[in-house]
Amino acid sequence: MAEDQLTVREIEAARIFEQGKENTLRSGKPLPIVFVPGVMGSRMRLTAHNELWDPDSKKNLIGWSMRSAERAAELLSVHTGMAEILSDPIAWDKDLEKIWRAVDPNGDPGFYGRQRGWGGVSQGYYYAILKALEVAFNSGAYAPGEHPVYAFGYDWRRTVSNGATLLARRIRHVLDKHGVDKVLLVTHSMGGLVARYACAPAGCGVANLVKGVVHVVQPCNGAVVAYRRFVEGLGNEKATGLEGKIFAGILGGTWWGYTMIMSGTEGPLQLMPNQVYEGWLTGPSGQVVPAAGIYGQYLDGSPRSVVPELPVADLQTLLGEGFGDAPDALTRAAEARLVELDDEWNGRFPEFHEMRLRADRARAARALGRWDAYRATLRSGVGCAQALHRMLAGYAHPRTFMLYAAGMPTETAYRWDLPTGRRAVPVAGGGDGTVPIVSAQGLDAGVSGQWAGAGPPRLALAEDVGAHEHSTCFVPDVNQRVARRIEALRLLP
Repeated sequence: MAEDQLTVREIEAARIFEQGKENTLRSGKPLPIVFVPGVMGSRMRLTAHNELWDPDSKKNLIGWSMRSAERAAELLSVHTGMAEILSDPIAWDKDLEKIWRAVDPNGDPGFYGRQRGWGGVSQGYYYAILKALEVAFNSGAYAPGEHPVYAFGYDWRRTVSNGATLLARRIRHVLDKHGVDKVLLVTHSMGGLVARYACAPAGCGVANLVKGVVHVVQPCNGAVVAYRRFVEGLGNEKATGLEGKIFAGILGGTWWGYTMIMSGTEGPLQLMPNQVYEGWLTGPSGQVVPAAGIYGQYLDGSPRSVVPELPVADLQTLLGEGFGDAPDALTRAAEARLVELDDEWNGRFPEFHEMRLRADRARAARALGRWDAYRATLRSGVGCAQALHRMLAGYAHPRTFMLYAAGMPTETAYRWDLPTGRRAVPVAGGGDGTVPIVSAQGLDAGVSGQWAGAGPPRLALAEDVGAHEHSTCFVPDVNQRVARRIEALRLLP
């Protein structure tokens, strides 16, 4: 998306953190660090409905889990309204106190949440890495403000290109604020795709403003689980902890519930396995589906696609849940009363029974029409995913480090030739529980090639950090590895 296509609200949201000035207590120029979170990791308000998406609020997440799939789909759809990233003050501890007092002449208690953007991302998932970087590079041997750490929250429902356009704008604002010409980027999961698009010449073209990038658990070529949920839902997933169970409830236990909810979200569709991820999908006859034709498979309308027709059994289930109900209350009440009376009279009045059948057919037609609308929206989203991965085509910033995890059981294949319930094939140590290692390593060759002849630092350019789960990977050991790579990038000429 071109910058001139951004809404006024998006542009203003990108400027929130510009408020205030910071002291820089050293000679030389600061080198800011910008953190880009993963899918669902930003805190935001869906403005058309005045609803929050806040991963840090269990109350908010429980509220989402109690909604019907149809209502959740309406609220989350990018086609029903914009989102603004939250900029609330956040709680922060004494380790940041000295830095804050040194760099913020106004003594704003909302400094990190608002001016640095930390309030726009989940504190539960990301506070540890933000704090680790802020303390590591703005205290001790470093002067406060030498490497200010920013967080970039974005509307994960929208395309990677939309997030990248806003990230490019955020980078320029950070540079203008500090009067410098380079930032460093740290990304998590989908944030890696956003950063790559922002830097790519065919994307936003800001690689010259970025000194280097550290990607953590990036789904370079997608994740099998992102496809499996479309054909199975989350009902069989072994969610751990209260939060995991809540997320499973939000996203839908059935395949059709998940399909509805995801239909209007473009970003998550871009996390399905792409056109270079070979060998992960097997058809009902035992044949492996070639990666080059995967987007055709997603869109062919068969039960193996992400836009299938609605089977009769599932249609009946949805009708029982009100999916085909009329939009106006009067018609809904009349149709419900017809059903009650016809059941009570056991079909003894043929004319009345025929009226009930006509009402049933009307409800079924409405349900199928709504389903077809979801399918049409999904087709558009899958088309955006195909265009994204075709454009990125293995691109990485010239100074890139990759960190990924291969110590967790992870779904690495989906086999339609196996019985229901056994088609998703988890492999011990196959990834981080979400992203298969073969996908996370998708940029390894390109990254090494980019550094060739440039005297890379004495650190692994791509490294397996061990048994860490995808969403909670920012533990002390991983944070230290990120910091060492930031230090290496910082020292480059």
